[in-house]
Amino acid sequence: MEMRDVCMKGMRGMANAKKKKIRKAIARRAIDVDKYQVNKAWRNIFVQAGIIK
Repeated sequence: MEMRDVCMKGMRGMANAKKKKIRKAIARRAIDVDKYQVNKAWRNIFVQAGIIK
C-alpha cells in the first residue's frame, strides 16, 4: 500500500465526518424551528380564545 492510498482513506473519513456534522447541525436547527412553530401555534390558539393577550 502506498502512502497516497493511506492519505486518501484518511481524507475520505474526514469528509464523511464533516458531512455527518453538517447533517446533525441541520437536524438540530430543524428541531428548534419545529419547537418554535408549535409554541407559536399554541400561543395563537390562546390569544384567539381570549385566554391571554
